[in-house]
Amino acid sequence: MRIAFGIFRLAPTGGLERNAMTLAEMLTARGHRVALHATRGLELAPAGVDRVAIAPAGWSNHGRQAAFSTSYAAASAAGFDLVVGFQKLAGLDLLYCADWCFVDRPRPAWQRLLPRYRVMTRLERACFGAGSRTRILGLARPQLDAYLRAYATPQDRLALLPPTVEPGRRPAAPRTGAARTALRRKHGLDSTAVLWLWIGLQPRVKGLDRVVAALGRHPEARLLVCGPASGNRQLEALLAAARRAGVADRIRLFGMVSDGQLLGELFAAADLLVHPARLDVTGTVILEAIVNGLPVITTANCGYAAHVLAADAGVVLPAEPAPERLDQALIGAGVEQRARWSANAFAYGRRPDLFSGLSRAADLIEAAARRDEAPWAALASADKPA
Repeated sequence: MRIAFGIFRLAPTGGLERNAMTLAEMLTARGHRVALHATRGLELAPAGVDRVAIAPAGWSNHGRQAAFSTSYAAASAAGFDLVVGFQKLAGLDLLYCADWCFVDRPRPAWQRLLPRYRVMTRLERACFGAGSRTRILGLARPQLDAYLRAYATPQDRLALLPPTVEPGRRPAAPRTGAARTALRRKHGLDSTAVLWLWIGLQPRVKGLDRVVAALGRHPEARLLVCGPASGNRQLEALLAAARRAGVADRIRLFGMVSDGQLLGELFAAADLLVHPARLDVTGTVILEAIVNGLPVITTANCGYAAHVLAADAGVVLPAEPAPERLDQALIGAGVEQRARWSANAFAYGRRPDLFSGLSRAADLIEAAARRDEAPWAALASADKPA
């Protein structure tokens, strides 16, 4: 079968982009012909995948998204058994949805009058509205529940995927004291301090400011930061605040970590993943920490926070935790508690379903392309959102 994939751009660092490329590769290996449409980054596409460049247009982010939607709809209008999108676009047969519901987010009333709001809601409605036939692959239960609140999308168009952790993220053996000490020496990290790890691309959305503020109240801690590149304005502002607070010398920046081995070593060397995000559709880093045996302190508005509770591998704070609540969680994460959480996390990380999301997505895409309702119903029914 011929399957069209549409994603605005490809980049080596984005989780959504990696998932799109992996799915294109998986479906190609199954004998299908996948045409990947994007405005840039097509040189990253897997071998055997057709590459279709779409010229970017528009002067704003929402304008470019609307223009891409129109161009992709025209490019995929004929010759395909299924049209798949990785952003909300018009005319899709299936959406791999990695975003939170746009209209479900609280915002001032005046923002609803802006062109951006009108464009984004129009594209969202094209996928989730009552008149749409687009099937939806969602990544987390809270995410799909938000769309149900906003659009009452028929549940027979929704499927909740299992997590999409890459199998290579799980080490063969749990962390040991000696190995952790050796890794700390290798990377020049304090062998006696409590090491907090923070990973993300959006410092404020993913709560880095909360972690930096907490650092001043916990002199025993050191903070390892992965993700934001040098020059990121939010990161620079946080570093300036850290210098004023006298804690900048306890922060170590690793930048964008694309090396899987280095990331695994940081998971092994750290004592806690501290991820007090304001919003995270999934929080894949939470599960990556768990499968590595690293305890987690996170917030309830992360899609994968439920796995922390299911594994008994850390603390899930309220969506908007007071600084005192974060401090209590950090103080409660003593040596013995961390060891117990770590063992629980590594045991939980053996579950095969934590790594099966992309395989399940490929099955559902295949079923939709065949217009075969029975396989879709069988695969989707067990994972319906509440």
